[in-house]
Amino acid sequence: MTIKRQLLNISQKSIDVRSGSGALEELPRIVSGAVGMPKRALLVSTDDAYTAYGDAVRRALIDAGFSTEECVFPRETDPATLSSATEVLAGCARAALTADDLMLALGDAKLCSSALLAAQLWCGGVPCTLIPTTLDAMVTLPTEMHPLATPEAPDMVSLRPMPTMVVCDFDLIADMPLEARLEGRALMLGAALAEGKRVWEQLVESAPLIAADEPVAFSEVFGPVQQARRNVVKAANPSARHALSYGRATARALARCLGSEAPGWALLSEGMRFEARLAVEAAGLDADIVFDQDDLFEDLGIEEYGFSLDAEDFVRALKEEHARRSNRFLLPLPKSVGTIRLTAVPDDVLMRHARAYVASRAELVA
Repeated sequence: MTIKRQLLNISQKSIDVRSGSGALEELPRIVSGAVGMPKRALLVSTDDAYTAYGDAVRRALIDAGFSTEECVFPRETDPATLSSATEVLAGCARAALTADDLMLALGDAKLCSSALLAAQLWCGGVPCTLIPTTLDAMVTLPTEMHPLATPEAPDMVSLRPMPTMVVCDFDLIADMPLEARLEGRALMLGAALAEGKRVWEQLVESAPLIAADEPVAFSEVFGPVQQARRNVVKAANPSARHALSYGRATARALARCLGSEAPGWALLSEGMRFEARLAVEAAGLDADIVFDQDDLFEDLGIEEYGFSLDAEDFVRALKEEHARRSNRFLLPLPKSVGTIRLTAVPDDVLMRHARAYVASRAELVA
């Protein structure tokens, strides 16, 4: 399969996205173009990702002309923290990295996000190439970093990422944990809903093949999904720029109520399911689109997730989690395919839908 190149123009900078099967095999040629003259490189990774792909990536850097230093996080270390980003900065110092050298991150969204933050801080900005090893990371990292945690506040530190290059090898998808694949598919659905009918219909058509992890299907949809996410980030309407947060406020509330046992894909997809139903009354969304979304989730292999939860506790968690990030309770709700806007939701409407929603989920575990 041909390795595709896509340039995402954001904030007067182009992000070079390479995608396709066998991208890692062409890595020496690809990374040599990430800097003016290859000299030094810092390879940042997690222990799991390094064990699987680290040797191949290190050899590719050497073949491209780089001398390499490594910063590998042990399996028990959470890479999505400010302290982990500080460890990456320490690695920059060991490698004597300059603004003309390269940082390369190999791993999931959490690992790559710590590397992105460190790269933007070191020397005022170091070229940073990402090799995401999970589908959710492939979908999000060109336009969005995973928020980092401080000891006092989880998932609150983030900025607009500016990677020099993102290399996505679809051959890695089959080796990914199922949870990472399902969350990535849900993120693709959210991007398609934000963009419009053309991308939405394209995802609907490709969904069965995507659920079967066919690289060709990913290749056809991946570019339009990245363009959709870029369009949200660059939207002139401030309300429209929140479209990528569709479903996430509810996901955070469910995570708070259900604990760590609930997988990330279930939290996000359930957040989108609940907020779509809320949008019918609060934002005027056609109910048929809600059912279309349900069908698309099913075609993508993302099932409904059952749980038992009190509606009042759910609404309280939703409001408190949202209040950590905004002084106004406005949710990004779809008005139609291609339009997601911040919307005020009256308390009575929220509670009525919450009761119906948690009752339907309790039936799944009865």
